Amino acid sequence: MSNHILSLIPRHGLSHSFAAGLAPVLTRAIEAPIDWVARMRDRHQLASLSDSMLKDIGVSRADAEHEIEKHFWQA
Repeated sequence: MSNHILSLIPRHGLSHSFAAGLAPVLTRAIEAPIDWVARMRDRHQLASLSDSMLKDIGVSRADAEHEIEKHFWQA
């Protein structure tokens, strides 16, 4: 996806400088909500695991709760 955005950047002049600086911002603006949805999904799945399942993956209930309580924008 970012290669497509980069192909739209002018190759020279002031427009190039502005567009080159804007491309990473636009890329992040697109990727951030995707990351947020993935975090919400992962934390919801983590919350659904039993204590024995958490133990199998080496995560304590306290660690799981700490992760689950984070806001979707927190990594």
